[in-house]
Amino acid sequence: MAAKPVVDGIDKQLEGRVRVIRVDVGSANGKKIAAKAGLDLVPTLIGYDGEGLERFRMTRTPNKTELWRRVVSL
Repeated sequence: MAAKPVVDGIDKQLEGRVRVIRVDVGSANGKKIAAKAGLDLVPTLIGYDGEGLERFRMTRTPNKTELWRRVVSL
């Protein structure tokens, strides 16, 4: 996945401040989660705030700068 290095970098830099959850949309559980979250494209990155509200959704491989800006604004 082309998004993996970008997401891994942000996960490492913000360790303890954000939680990154990856979903294998090919597995049975992953398909259920994808349906519930309304995932149509892979990769999809969804940012939730501390209250569990969706604050952003990206349906493409992220640019590190853009993803960083969106994550730290949560």
